[in-house]
Amino acid sequence: MRVVKVKAEIGATNEKLTELEFMVDTGAFYSILSPETCDEIGLNLPLRESVVTADSRSLTIELGVAHLKLNGREGGILVGKMNVPLPLLGVSALESLGFKVNPVDGTLEPILPFTGAPALGTP
Repeated sequence: MRVVKVKAEIGATNEKLTELEFMVDTGAFYSILSPETCDEIGLNLPLRESVVTADSRSLTIELGVAHLKLNGREGGILVGKMNVPLPLLGVSALESLGFKVNPVDGTLEPILPFTGAPALGTP
């Protein structure tokens, strides 16, 4: 699959959003931001969770919730803090907003109707 990048707005609340370019990472559950970006947008990350990275390292990261606006859809997503060169958009964000990656053309496609809130079950 090719590298997929998208622009989205993210913030601690839906009233104050910052536009960032994300690399879509279908191998990552959580979306990940650098410590500097988390500080800049004022994210509160109260949880500590163990994760395994793509290179099989086990780490404990800070985790919390952010508001994401992407392709006309928006809602709360899980965000972790880690040193990354580019913000990563994980599958939990894609699923909560009802998107999938088209592996042929590298675009995001809607997979669910979206009424302004993430789906809690299959329609």
